[in-house]
Amino acid sequence: MKKLIAGSWTSGSFDLDKFGKGLLLFRNAPIAGGASPSQVVFNRPTRDLIPAHRRSFAPEWQKAAGILEKRALRAKELRTLHYNRTTRPLPALHVGDNVVVQHHRSKRWTTPGVIVEVGAFRDYLVKTPAGRLFRRNRRFLRLHSPTTLPHSPSPAPNSVHPPVSSSSPTTAAPPVPAPPADTSPAGPRRSTRLAAKKP
Repeated sequence: MKKLIAGSWTSGSFDLDKFGKGLLLFRNAPIAGGASPSQVVFNRPTRDLIPAHRRSFAPEWQKAAGILEKRALRAKELRTLHYNRTTRPLPALHVGDNVVVQHHRSKRWTTPGVIVEVGAFRDYLVKTPAGRLFRRNRRFLRLHSPTTLPHSPSPAPNSVHPPVSSSSPTTAAPPVPAPPADTSPAGPRRSTRLAAKKP
């Protein structure tokens, strides 16, 4: 309304004709809630300077427009319900959680980091191993558990001899000496038969 009054001045004088034409258009302009001042007062738009058929302002057309508007609103609700049927709220993150940050161009989860601060509007301050700080929304963060090398189990002590009870002492058998090896040089073999004497 202030802009309408300010635009009605011409050469330092207030133009009532120009203000009246602007007021007619203002009455049919939608305001907060989607209805114009004429619809709020008369439940229908009024004629203005824009050319229109007289039947365009009949009550039945206004009722038909209201029905179509309700159908469009219902269709929008169904589309929203269909679009959000598989959505789920993301769990909140805490300070010290290991996360990976999604790259804003490649859309890949490549930058690891640690949460160092939690904001009030689902925003988190992430510190990377290089020392850089990023502030990202929850949708661009994914919880990540760092990979660690598996610990090798300590070798079990090898028990060569079973434990000996102190209550029943046992005597060890003396070692059996090995037979001495034959170190004599091997000579030619001779027959032990007696040779018969010739007559």
